[in-house]
Amino acid sequence: MNTKIEEFIRRSKYRNAHLYDDTLGEGYDYVICPVSNARMSMIKSSYIERILGMTVEEYDAKYPGVKKIAQKRKANISAGLKQLDPDTGKTKYELSQDKARAKLESIGPDGLTGYERKGLQTRATHMANIDESGRNGYQRQAYNRVTTVLENGLTVEQNAHIKLRQTLLKQGITRVVGASRISKKILKPILYYLDEHQIKYYFDKTEYAINDGEGNYYYYDLTIPNFNMVIEYQSNAWHADPCITEDAWNKWKTPKGPVRNADQVLARDYKKAKAIYEQRGFRTYFVWENTQQQDIETLLCLLKTLNTKY
Repeated sequence: MNTKIEEFIRRSKYRNAHLYDDTLGEGYDYVICPVSNARMSMIKSSYIERILGMTVEEYDAKYPGVKKIAQKRKANISAGLKQLDPDTGKTKYELSQDKARAKLESIGPDGLTGYERKGLQTRATHMANIDESGRNGYQRQAYNRVTTVLENGLTVEQNAHIKLRQTLLKQGITRVVGASRISKKILKPILYYLDEHQIKYYFDKTEYAINDGEGNYYYYDLTIPNFNMVIEYQSNAWHADPCITEDAWNKWKTPKGPVRNADQVLARDYKKAKAIYEQRGFRTYFVWENTQQQDIETLLCLLKTLNTKY
């Protein structure tokens, strides 16, 4: 154990003596650092970096699932931040955010903003922290994320992607990029009708998404739950139109990425439509690039009929 940790333990037992009361409960009143075994109300990033000598990412990778903040401390912070300032009408949290933002945005004597200075300091710390294998902090982070396997059998990196996707789904955001420019243009008459009649739908960055239970996530261009309806725009570049000639069908393939032929792509499109029908009872309607005007007119007629009926 290094001298920094030993000194911290000595000071912590004096300053946090109240946390060593036998009547207190771990997790609620205090948390325990897995390195120093010291009791704390909160394991801060400054403690991890300055005392333990590792980055927060390295700590999280090495000790996944370890609680960093006691429930009582979290409740106290939450209650305190919700208190209103009588002069501004803002909460303490909002005021602290305003103050921190103003400080980071201000330009110092060196001509740098707080954000820029903080970025340079972080980079310098990571670049200077070299391990026995010659890896700096950034390289160790990347290495740990793809090699550390958690209890579910997935790496830290794989779990991070799953968590991000689940978070976005909870927020109603299923796509970071959103709908293509061409699909927005082609589907515009339908979107206009839905907006005009205040019919709820999912589109663009709020595309409807499901998990088929086999690890596959399917995203749908335009979903109208009230009518159990999904509309997919099928461009010639990425989707094989069954109405093209046999010769064009045999020559067709995806423009980039994994090479797939027309049969494979159409089979996936049908599998995607089947998945949403089996899970939600939603029927899929295709708008093909070659017949887009006719398909849009047909779907608008169907929408008007359904809207009148229901």
